Amino acid sequence: MKKFAIMLLIGFIFVSLGTVAAQDNALIVATILDDVITLDPGRAFETTNLTIHHATYETLLEIHPDDLTTIVPGLAESYTISDDGLTYTFTLNPAAVFASGNPVTAEDVVFSWMRLKNIKGNPSFYADQIASVEATDAHTVTVTLTEAFPAFATVVTAPAMSILDSAVVREHGGTDAADADATDTANDWLSQNSAGSGPFILTGWSPETEITMVRNDNYWRGPAALSSVTLRSVNDATSALQLLERGDVDIYENVDKDLAQQIQANADLKLEVGQTLNITYLAISPSDTFGLPLSDVRVRQAIAYSVDFDGIINGLLSGFADRPASILPIGVQGSDPSARYERNLDQARALLADAGHADGFNMTIYVGSGAPGGIPSETLAAKIQADLAEVGITVDINQRPTSDFLTAFRASELPFLFSTWTPDYLDATMWSDYFSYAGRSVAGRILLDSAAIADLASQAAAETDQATRTQLYSQYQAAQVAEAVFVPLFQPQQLYALRSNVENFTFHPVYFLDFYTLGKS
Repeated sequence: MKKFAIMLLIGFIFVSLGTVAAQDNALIVATILDDVITLDPGRAFETTNLTIHHATYETLLEIHPDDLTTIVPGLAESYTISDDGLTYTFTLNPAAVFASGNPVTAEDVVFSWMRLKNIKGNPSFYADQIASVEATDAHTVTVTLTEAFPAFATVVTAPAMSILDSAVVREHGGTDAADADATDTANDWLSQNSAGSGPFILTGWSPETEITMVRNDNYWRGPAALSSVTLRSVNDATSALQLLERGDVDIYENVDKDLAQQIQANADLKLEVGQTLNITYLAISPSDTFGLPLSDVRVRQAIAYSVDFDGIINGLLSGFADRPASILPIGVQGSDPSARYERNLDQARALLADAGHADGFNMTIYVGSGAPGGIPSETLAAKIQADLAEVGITVDINQRPTSDFLTAFRASELPFLFSTWTPDYLDATMWSDYFSYAGRSVAGRILLDSAAIADLASQAAAETDQATRTQLYSQYQAAQVAEAVFVPLFQPQQLYALRSNVENFTFHPVYFLDFYTLGKS
C-alpha cells in the first residue's frame, strides 16, 4: 500500500512538472487592446487584429520581414499573371489544411474573397478590383480583375485576404452570397474563434481585457514552439514594465520611449526595435461643412508650419522615429522626406494673416485613448495644443475611447484630429488608395475632394513601368504636401521589451509580432 502511495506521489510530481513545462511554453504579451472592434477577418480594419489574423489565418502569398520587396509562396505554391494583367492563376499547396483538419481548397478561396467583397465591411476595398473568382479545380484558383492592377499580388498578402475554412464559417452563419452584408451572421463567432490554417487558434476575446490563442498542433508546416499566446491589455506603461520585470508577462509591446534606457540596464530584459511603416498624422478637413477656417488651404498650411515636429520626435519619442513629407512613409516608392514641412512660426503667422485670421481662432482636436508610437494620446494632444497656441490658435482637447473615436471618424464627424495608419500590405497603393479619393476610406472620412490628388493616385496605381511610377508618386507627394490635409507627425520605431528567455524575435511592419517564430528557453 505504501509502495502504491509512493508511486502515486511520483506520478503526481511528473504530471505537475509537465504542467509547469507547458505553462513555461506559454507567452503573455502586455499591450493595449482598445482598438479591437471585431476579429472577423472580413470586417476588422484596425491594428491589433493584424497580429491576431497573421497567427490564426494564412494568405495565398506572403512577404517575409527579411525581404520586404519579394513576394513568396503562402497557401499558394505558385501563381501566374496573364499578359494583359487581368487574370491571376494560383496553384494551392496540396499539403495545406485548416485547423479543423479540412483541406484548403480552391472553393475556400472563392468563399473567403467573395465573402470579403460582399459583406462590405471596412476591408472590402481589398476586393474592389476582383471581377470574379473561380475554382478551376480543387487546387487551382483563377481570379479576373476589373482592370489591370499591378499591386494585386501584394494586396493578396494582406491579412484581410486570409483564407477561411468555408465549411466551418458557413456552419456558424457565414455566407459569400451577394447579399452577405445583410445575411452573414458569422461575426460574433469569428470574434471569439478562428477558422483558419495558421499556427494558432483563437480561443477568446474579452474587449479591452485580453485575447487568447492556443497552438494548432496540426499546423501543416509543423507546430509552433509556443503552447499558447495571451495578449493582455495593460494601458499604463509603468504597470506594463513592472509586470515584465516580475516575470508576469514575457513581452511588453509598444514600450514607452522614456523607459528604453531602464530596460537596457536590466540584465533580465532585452530591448528590440522595429522600424514601422506606420504614420501618425494630423488630419485637417478641407470641407466647409464644419464652419471652421480649415477649409482655407492657407490655414491648413499654417497649422503644418506651427507644429514642433522635432520636439515631438526628440522630446516625446526620445528620437525613436523619423518623419516623411506626406502620407507615403519613408521607404515606400515616391517618398522623399526632404520635402516635408519644418516648423516656421513666422510663415505660419503670415499665412493666417493672409487668410484673415491674424488673431487666430478656436477649434477642437479629437483623439482616441491609445498611445501612438508609444506617446499617450493626451500627451501628444497637449503638445499640439501648445504648439498651435504660439500662433494664436486655441485648441480644446476632446479625448474619447478609441472605439468611439474611430466610429465618429469613420462617420466624417471630426474636422481636426490625429490618428495612425498601419499598412496591411507593402505597395504604395496601401496609402494612395485610401488617402486620395472623395467618399472613400480615410479621404472620405475627412471629406477630402481633390481631383489632382485622385488623378495622380489613379495613374500611379495603374502604371507598370517602375521609373514612371516613382515619378508619379513623387508628384502625388507634392500634391499632398500642398493640400496639407494629412500632415505626418512621425513615422515611429516600435519598441519591445522582452524577458531574456524569449527567443527568435522578428518584427514585421504589417503584423508586427510573428508568434510562430518565437520560443522560450
